[in-house]
Amino acid sequence: MGFKQISCSVILFLVAFTGIVLASGEELDRAKSLYASAAYDEALTVLDRLSGVPAADDPASIAAYRVYCLLALDRHDEARALIDRLLHQSPFFAPSADEAPPKIQTIFRDVRRATLPKIAKERYADAKAAFERKDPLTIRQFDDLLTLLEDPDLREWSAAADLRAVASAFRDLAKAVATPVSPPPDARPAEFRPQPPPAAPDLIYTAADQDVTAPVPVAQRTPQWRPTYQEAAQEYRGVLRLLIDRTGAVSSVSMPTGTRPAYDQALIRAAREWKFQPAEREGRPVRYLKVIEIHLAPTPSAP
Repeated sequence: MGFKQISCSVILFLVAFTGIVLASGEELDRAKSLYASAAYDEALTVLDRLSGVPAADDPASIAAYRVYCLLALDRHDEARALIDRLLHQSPFFAPSADEAPPKIQTIFRDVRRATLPKIAKERYADAKAAFERKDPLTIRQFDDLLTLLEDPDLREWSAAADLRAVASAFRDLAKAVATPVSPPPDARPAEFRPQPPPAAPDLIYTAADQDVTAPVPVAQRTPQWRPTYQEAAQEYRGVLRLLIDRTGAVSSVSMPTGTRPAYDQALIRAAREWKFQPAEREGRPVRYLKVIEIHLAPTPSAP
């Protein structure tokens, strides 16, 4: 096939594709008009036909109007199932006040509050699996999860704070290992170089893994806080992260959120010496990322 023939084929494809997109956009407008005129069955027929077809508008608009029609037709179970699927694809979607009356917005919000925790858990599992296989997209996945966890409809979810702390810790770990330092080249011939052992899974578990027994403190000396006169009347909160190895020793310590600099340094030094009964999964010790909230409270005698 010559260059001119290929060019003509590409042009014909683009013209055909553009025609489909424009036609889809017109069909979506027609479905919206039918919905506005209370012709819900006719609108739903058009929207069902549009599903899966490239559209000029966001595909979420097609799914949303299908929901509006189903609710108008009292097909509530189908509508809720469709909202669930829509949120899995676009978890931040919310119907516009110009398109949906308060009753429909309330139903959307109810389904969002029930569905977003499931989506957050699924995204955490996906991001953690990406971290374990050293996927370069890991950091973005945890960033997206942390953004999702700030959604107002997750405020009442009791596990949101714990998952946020764990996701933040993994995101920071992913950043730390994103640019590893390369060892100097080995000048010896290949046949004389030691062969590295095959890589074994070295997974890190957290409180979000329900099939893992958390590590138990064995020796955990905490430095005493001796506040100044001004500090004694205030509260300080921080976060301490521990990476505990299979022997129960602390292999890494960090404080992404500090309290007071002098106390933070003393706490980090002490935490490096802490000992734990290691975390276990199926009876075997595993590495564990432990997140501890630090709270320095004023003393009762403070002025």
